[in-house]
Amino acid sequence: MKKKSVKNSISKKTAWSLILAVKEAYHQISNNQNKVSFAIQIRGTKYSFTYDILNRQVLRKNFELNKCCSDYLDLYLPIILNDSESPYIIAHLAQTLDGFIATNSGESKYISSEDNLEHIHMLRGISDIILVGAHTVSLDNPRLTTRLVKGPSPMRIILDKSNSLNKKFHVFKNKDNNGYKIISDNIKCNADNIFQLPLVKDYFDLKDVTNLLTKLNKKIVFIEGGGKTVSSFLNSNLLNKLHLCVSPIIIGKGRSSFILEKKIRMNDINDYKINHYKMGNDILLDLDLS
Repeated sequence: MKKKSVKNSISKKTAWSLILAVKEAYHQISNNQNKVSFAIQIRGTKYSFTYDILNRQVLRKNFELNKCCSDYLDLYLPIILNDSESPYIIAHLAQTLDGFIATNSGESKYISSEDNLEHIHMLRGISDIILVGAHTVSLDNPRLTTRLVKGPSPMRIILDKSNSLNKKFHVFKNKDNNGYKIISDNIKCNADNIFQLPLVKDYFDLKDVTNLLTKLNKKIVFIEGGGKTVSSFLNSNLLNKLHLCVSPIIIGKGRSSFILEKKIRMNDINDYKINHYKMGNDILLDLDLS
C-alpha cells in the first residue's frame, strides 16, 4: 500500500512569507495565464500550490491551513494575482458603526483594532505604490511604511495640488527617499521627487493620475486615505477592490466615510459582492468592485 503523504501545517509567519514570495515570483510569470503554480522554498521547506486567477481560489496545495492563514491567502492572493492590464487599485477605510472615519476635528487614531493596523501594513507590503491625499498627511503625519510586518515599503505618492506639504512630514523623511508628490503643473518647482499634472476644475483628472501610475510600471496601488480621495476613485469607477473595516464604536458626529457626487435613488443602487473577516473586535468587509 502506498504511504499517504503528510502535509505541512503552515503558521501565520510562514503564510505571510509565502504571500511575499508569491508577489516576487509573479513578476516572472506571464499574466495571460488563468492558472498559475508556485513551488516556494521557505526556511528549508518547499510549499507548492496552484491558484485559479479567474475564480480567485487555491486549487491544490501541499500544506494545511488554519482559519487565520486561510484568511491571509483569501485576502491577499487575489490582489497580487490579479489579471488587470492597468494598475490594480485597492482602497482601505476604517469607520465607526455609524459611518464616520474621524471626528469633526479630524482625529482618527485609532478607530480600528491592532489587527486591522497590521492588515494595513500587510497591504502596504504587497503594494507597489501607496497613494494618499495631502489632507491625510497634514492631519495624521503618517510614515506609510511596513513597520509592523516583514516586507518592503513601497513608493509613496501624495496628491498635493497646491504643493502645501513641506519636507518635515514623516512620509518625506524616510531613509529610502521614496516619498513623492503630485502637484499642479501651474506651479514652478525644481524640487526632487515631484510629478506635475494639470488641474481640471481645481482637481486632478484621475485618468491623468492612473496614466502616470501606468507609466511608472506599478502594478498594485493602495489608496490609504482619506475618505475624499477614496470616494473620488470610487465615484470614477477606478477601484478594483475596497476594504472597509467597521469598528464597534459610535461617535455620533464626524467625517463621513464616503462622499457621493450625485443624488441617487434606492432603486439605482447595486449590491456589492462582499466577503467578511474578523479582525480583533472589528469586521473587515472585502468588496470586489472589478
